[in-house]
Amino acid sequence: MNDVQRTWFRQARTEYTAASLVAEMTHWLIRLGVGPDLLVRATRVVSDEVRHATICRELYVHVGGDPGPVALNPRALAHADDPDAPTHLRAITAAGELACEESVALTVFRMRLENARDPMAREVCEVILRDEATHRVFAWDTLDALTALVGQEATRAWVRPRIAWWLRTYLGAKLRPVEPTFPPEDLAFGLIDRRAHWAAMRQTVEAQVLPRFQSRGLLEAEATPAMLIAELEALGGVPPGRSPPATA
Repeated sequence: MNDVQRTWFRQARTEYTAASLVAEMTHWLIRLGVGPDLLVRATRVVSDEVRHATICRELYVHVGGDPGPVALNPRALAHADDPDAPTHLRAITAAGELACEESVALTVFRMRLENARDPMAREVCEVILRDEATHRVFAWDTLDALTALVGQEATRAWVRPRIAWWLRTYLGAKLRPVEPTFPPEDLAFGLIDRRAHWAAMRQTVEAQVLPRFQSRGLLEAEATPAMLIAELEALGGVPPGRSPPATA
């Protein structure tokens, strides 16, 4: 599998996984009795993500990928964090994680579209970029609705220790001094050079994600990425609320 095929294979899998995770969150929102408008928007997001998975797979096949089914990891199709928490707290975790991911995805697909020259790749990036904008708003609106339901203090008490963990992919990335770059013919299919990719995601976290948590009173104004990285390192790879595995 070459770099272009690998990129769109992984993206197809990511989009389908997102559909499953939002569907699970939607079930929790129904149980919690949130307003019908939010539920309608949630089902639209699920539908969008299934469509994204389909067109990413079609692009993967278009660039020479295997036309067979895309293999999925069943364990990734359900929320793993806070499995024993009550429904309202699991929903807050799901909304918070989705808000982080959709905020970053919007930046990534804007960059993919800027690089894409292949007509099919451009069309796929345009569709996903347009939808990601609405998904980001939905995610933050869902977090706001759950905050109103649960209360500001309870929401902050749950969210604050988990923000670093939700952002672990972007804060914990370790880049080598020299990262490989892609030739123009690969960039034309929406690929992004690794260093630029990670720099843009990190910048989105700093300029957009953290300020949104801060404006909601869920993260102190003086919090910095460095502080969150230190918190992440202190967790030692174990999600908040869980005990480290026992050692012999």
